[in-house]
Amino acid sequence: MISSRPKWRLGDRGKVLVWGEQGIGDEIMFSSLIPDLHKACSQLIVKADKRLIPILRRSFPKDIAFCESDTSVSEGDYDSHIAMGSLPLHFRPNIESFKTAAQGYLSADGKRAAVLRDRLLSDGSKMLIGLSWHSTSKIRVAQKRTISLGQLARAFQAENVKFVSLQYGDMDDEINRVRQDHGIDVAQVEQIDNFNDIDGLAALITACDRIVSIDNVTVHLAGALGKEIDALLPRVSNWRWGIHPHNSYWYNSDRLRRQTEREDWAEVLAQIS
Repeated sequence: MISSRPKWRLGDRGKVLVWGEQGIGDEIMFSSLIPDLHKACSQLIVKADKRLIPILRRSFPKDIAFCESDTSVSEGDYDSHIAMGSLPLHFRPNIESFKTAAQGYLSADGKRAAVLRDRLLSDGSKMLIGLSWHSTSKIRVAQKRTISLGQLARAFQAENVKFVSLQYGDMDDEINRVRQDHGIDVAQVEQIDNFNDIDGLAALITACDRIVSIDNVTVHLAGALGKEIDALLPRVSNWRWGIHPHNSYWYNSDRLRRQTEREDWAEVLAQIS
């Protein structure tokens, strides 16, 4: 972002504009620092992806002004600014400093989640498992994160278990193929666009008993909600997942399941299914 206003520094108590950067998963992760910045300044304006605005407004103090990323904010409305991804430099100096936010900091619509759960389990199923298996990221290594829906669903297939798709994008063909080839149904909630309706996706995640996902937006959203999730990571994973075998310092509820051999998901699924 181009601005003549100075970059915010710890100790500045004026009006601050913080702006999201990178992808929506990054914005969800870095939004864990919004409460820290809110306490450190006199007034806070947050520019974020428009898909996140409803859940951010519900989750954080009411005196924070949220606006969409493409909204123009007058320089007269703030004294300094900072990129959201730069906030850890000031507020996360050590592992201990992650602990409070790592317990979960976003709040889903509880009533919507309850309605979704009742509807999805109305067929008599006892457990609802949310699945996400594909990445649309353009970075070169992103496809190493992806697993086939058939392999994922077969690993967790059991009596009285129902699957629901948390995957964004057009997955109709793959879901139909899994139904035809393996006799496994993966429900889709047509009322929720898992890509554009992030607040709806948060409610759907909350409705589930268990979440299993590759490294994509679902992992960040579930972790930010404090929802337990098995995060399937490739042998070489992103920097944000650190070097501890199973624990995330960003999200306490994320159980990191790492490949020990490149492109081998079978061992990972066998350990957790």
